[in-house]
Amino acid sequence: MSGCCSTTKDGTCSPPTSMPEVCPSCGKKGKAVAVLTVKSLVRDHTRVPASVAYSFCRTADCEVVYFSDQAVFNKPDLKVRVGNKETADPIPLCYCFDYSREDIRRDIEANGKTSVQDEIKAEVQGGFCACEVKNPSGTCCLGDITRAIQEAKKRVAETLPASR
Repeated sequence: MSGCCSTTKDGTCSPPTSMPEVCPSCGKKGKAVAVLTVKSLVRDHTRVPASVAYSFCRTADCEVVYFSDQAVFNKPDLKVRVGNKETADPIPLCYCFDYSREDIRRDIEANGKTSVQDEIKAEVQGGFCACEVKNPSGTCCLGDITRAIQEAKKRVAETLPASR
């Protein structure tokens, strides 16, 4: 439950501590992420206080994944590979249904299209996604899937011989 406050010992509500604006490593602005996401994906979840506001660093070449004013978690601290920070296959795209960039590329090379996006949409509509606890960004993967499809189609088109 993103944005919730935590309860103190005396039962009063204490809001999360303030969230830092920029990643302490790369200096780029982070994206707010739920404590639930961080706790679910950091190997040692006991190092993740619930009363802290966290950000997700989207910078591809930065080792930091999550940061707050009290903690920093790098790629090795996570249970999963962080898709937008990886360069070697398989690069994860959909954490709920286990699709990678390679799956999309392979489909498009073989068939000129892919059904991955439709399959994920059907699963989401069925209520079977868990993005908040499985995806390091804490958000739905469909935007990443759309971009990966566009990139794969472009790469396949570039490798086709020019028609004369």
